[in-house]
Formats: sequence, structure tokens, C-alpha cells
Amino acid sequence: MITILVGKRTPEFEKKRTSILAPFQKTNSIEKRDARELVIAFDEIQTASLFGDKKLFILNGILDDEETQKIFLEKAEGLAHAPHDVLITTEKLLAAETKKLAPFAEIITVTEKVSKKQDFDPFALASAFASGDKKKTWIMFQQVAHASDEMEPTHGMIWWKLKDMMTKKNSPFNQNQLNDMARKLVSVYHESRLGGMSMRERLEEFFLTIKK
Repeated sequence: MITILVGKRTPEFEKKRTSILAPFQKTNSIEKRDARELVIAFDEIQTASLFGDKKLFILNGILDDEETQKIFLEKAEGLAHAPHDVLITTEKLLAAETKKLAPFAEIITVTEKVSKKQDFDPFALASAFASGDKKKTWIMFQQVAHASDEMEPTHGMIWWKLKDMMTKKNSPFNQNQLNDMARKLVSVYHESRLGGMSMRERLEEFFLTIKK
């Protein structure tokens, strides 16, 4: 099954996206692939798992580039009947593209008027993270991400909070978990600068892998 979620990253959009991710998060069955990995990704999606479990493959930016979009259109019919599911998000999809993809994908368009005034405290994300509440942390991150496209300050805030947690004894995480998160945050920063997945997507991946 192919699902294409169309719209700006509003709370309503994130709510819909989260509902699609939720069943696969429970079984830790989400795989992310960017445009550089499409050939490998297509093979993975069409190859059944050894134990028959279904995964969700998130294909980043595949419809935002003319070349990769063309490749995807050629593969869409086969992917629609693959043993694994596919999720693609894009801000817009032209009528011509929608017509070509409609026979093979469920296209969901999310529209919402966005309030210019944000009614939350960005530092609440750091507090939620420090508390070990994974669900609240995820919700707060989506609010921060919705308010700004610039994610480096958010990365810096979480890095500062993590270093603070590493010096205290009342953290809900043990030292090994804190060290592991520190390594991942360093990778998030460097890998986002190498291209492919954005800082936002890398941070999403980081928050989804938090274990208490």
C-alpha cells in the first residue's frame, strides 16, 4: 500500500502522519530511505520479510525532484502490491501527478489555516525530554517544528539539556542511555549537514528511538 500525504506541516498534518506511523512504531517497523537509496529501497519494499512482518518505508523527498518522481511513477504499480507499506509526504502535488498516482496510491490532502501566533513555550520540549516522557516529548517537538523551519536551535537546546542531565543523578535515564543519546545527537548534527535527510527528519528519528 502506498500512502501520499499532501500538505504543509501543520498540527492537523502531523496528527494524520502520526496516526499512520503509530501501528508501525509499536513494532519498531519503520524504515526511512532518502532519494540516494531509492533503488535499494524499491527492492526492500518488494521483498517479503523472513517472518512475514510488514514494515513501513518512508521515502523522503521522492516527489520533490523531477527525476526521482519519474522513477517512482515507473515503479508505483509494483510497490502498490508489495508486502510492505510506503509513506511519502510532500507539500504539494499537481493535478497531473495526482492523476498518474491515484490508481496506485491513497492520496490524502490535509489543509488547515495556520495561526501566526504560537501559544507554547519552546523550552517545554527540553523539559519533556528531561522528564523521560516520550509521548509528551514527541508532541512538543511537533509543535516546535511547526513553528519554525530552522531546527539547529532546537538541536542545540536538546544538546544543552542532555549535557545537564549527564551531570545530575536524578535523570530518568541511566548513564549508558545518556551516552548513547549523546552519540546520536552528534550524528544528527553532522549527518544533516551532509545532505539527504534534513535536521528535522534526523531529530524526528532521534526522538522516536528514545528508550527509557
